[in-house]
Amino acid sequence: MFTKILTKLGFTKEETSWILYDVGNSAQVLMTMTVLFPLLINRITPGDSSVYVGWANAIYGAILAVLSPVLGTVADYQGQKKRLFRIFLYIGIIAGFALALPFIGYQAAIVIFIIAMIGYNGSIIFYDAFLVDVTSDDRVNKVSSAGYAWGYIGSVLPFLIFIIPFAAVTLFGDENGTLMLGSFALTYRLAVGISMGLSVFWWFAYSRPLLKNVHQRQYHEPTKHIVKDSFLRLFNTFKNIKANRNIFLFCISYFFYIDCVNTVIKMAVSLATDMGVSDIMSLAVVIAIQFIAFPSAIYFGRLVDRFGSKCMIYAGIVGYFFIIAFGAMIPSNVNLIWVVGVLVGLFQGGIQSVSRSYFTLLIPAKEDANEYFGFFSVFSKFSAILGPIAVSLVITLSGNTSYGILGLIPMMIIGGIVLIFVKDPKPNQE
Repeated sequence: MFTKILTKLGFTKEETSWILYDVGNSAQVLMTMTVLFPLLINRITPGDSSVYVGWANAIYGAILAVLSPVLGTVADYQGQKKRLFRIFLYIGIIAGFALALPFIGYQAAIVIFIIAMIGYNGSIIFYDAFLVDVTSDDRVNKVSSAGYAWGYIGSVLPFLIFIIPFAAVTLFGDENGTLMLGSFALTYRLAVGISMGLSVFWWFAYSRPLLKNVHQRQYHEPTKHIVKDSFLRLFNTFKNIKANRNIFLFCISYFFYIDCVNTVIKMAVSLATDMGVSDIMSLAVVIAIQFIAFPSAIYFGRLVDRFGSKCMIYAGIVGYFFIIAFGAMIPSNVNLIWVVGVLVGLFQGGIQSVSRSYFTLLIPAKEDANEYFGFFSVFSKFSAILGPIAVSLVITLSGNTSYGILGLIPMMIIGGIVLIFVKDPKPNQE
């Protein structure tokens, strides 16, 4: 279905296959990372679940931040990008199925979640870097925004179906979350496992077009000592990034403002639950976000042609100031979660897709795209450490969940200030 629609919209076979991976993995992100894992941890762990979720995100973020530059450099050699993509994809899928097992304890669930997120986010490093292989510079904004936009639709459609077991036990189960279907007992944990497992299968199914149709076209010829040469090139790339003031400044800016975006994505449901928002309301808001985000991400990409990438990134930063402000007020009025949901839908996909495409245009040599995206991922992953830690520490020290999200405001301010000094790429780069 998605393939035919994207083809009619004018996307090439390679572009369509690349976009479809976002359709697949977004379902897993929505179902597991955004909704069910935080709700599950909230149910089975002692104490404040937001702290557990925050530290789990910080740990896998730290691991990926260390691995990303090395993996990106190795992947620049011919044939390595898809090989590494496949390895991390399978790690994520296997761990995703393991996380769906209904009999694991909360300690094991947290460990498996960390492994699953390493697999998923590791695959995204190479998925992002494949953007230079599937399209041209003049189409990069369109293709990048389409990935996020169709990812939203590709996540919400299976979500509405796969969430049925969980919704059934939540709405019609007893006080323990058990629903009797004749002589069969559908427990809360089993329902969560079924919903998670189906989303992992969807992710695997929609990864196949990329594995089949997308090929590494920008690369370095392999050498006898790939690992040794990779570290040498990694060192040179780091020097080049430091010397290329524009890329370096953008990475610093991105580090701070994307911290807020990533933290909201990963901890929203957990924070909302601790603030008194019901599971059903959280699910409804998450679904609404996907429908709002689909046209918003596409329109964001179109507005780039009119106002420029930096202007639209600033629009996203301003949008997240309002998200943080309204989010902190949820305990006084839980209905404000709907305001937060609408704002997230309007700005989340847009600021992510524009940031990715803008960075792509800043890369001086496309055959080094993996190296640069490896460093790009470092800044993203370290921000994924800082945000959850900041939120978790503020909650722990203040004893008030609503205060945690306010710790993200300084990071948005710093990111916006640094972005002022980033110059748009020259026409020959575009």
